[in-house]
Amino acid sequence: MIILFTLFFSCEEKKTKTIWVYPYRLNTELYPYAQTGIFILTQDKEELDYSSWQRQSESFEIKDFKFEEGYFYKLKVEYEEVQPPQKLKLKSILEKRKDFIGTIEGAWKNIPLPDQPFFPIFIQVQKPTRTLETYGGCFKGITGLGEEGERKIQLVDKYYRLDADKVCLGQSPIQKGGFSFVQSTTQYQLSPNGFLDFFDSTGNLLIRFQPIE
Repeated sequence: MIILFTLFFSCEEKKTKTIWVYPYRLNTELYPYAQTGIFILTQDKEELDYSSWQRQSESFEIKDFKFEEGYFYKLKVEYEEVQPPQKLKLKSILEKRKDFIGTIEGAWKNIPLPDQPFFPIFIQVQKPTRTLETYGGCFKGITGLGEEGERKIQLVDKYYRLDADKVCLGQSPIQKGGFSFVQSTTQYQLSPNGFLDFFDSTGNLLIRFQPIE
């Protein structure tokens, strides 16, 4: 009877939940949600939210789960309330979604477009942190990257940050234009000819980048 009671009580303590696992193990900052020293990121949600990740400790473990870099994982996991929260057990893989951010990783510069004012901007796409850093004039902007598919990706405006260098601004007036494409962009696409194009919600081309050799 004691053995049966113990087994029943153990089963009652075990619960399940759905989590997402970030596609890269990091050892850097993921602004603004996680500091340097990240080992794995997760979120406890049914639907993937590119702007919401929780940093886990070095001791974090999902038993029976084999992580393959470059994929978002949606997992059903089992846990016990009496156990540390970083100890989970895999029940099933609900979804394995390929991350295509590597196709646009690297340095880019914008090129002039007909009938549009030109303001030189440089961007650096980082794969592990899924960030887009923009540079132009006295400004630097950082935004997070979400994903819709192999060639279309959304900017996550919750990550958006725009800094201005005070020394630079003291020496010259603020230049207009520039980073407005970040707020207006709803998707961007790597074209067959190698350009990185940003579009607004109506499909208008906002800005075009080419790789920096």
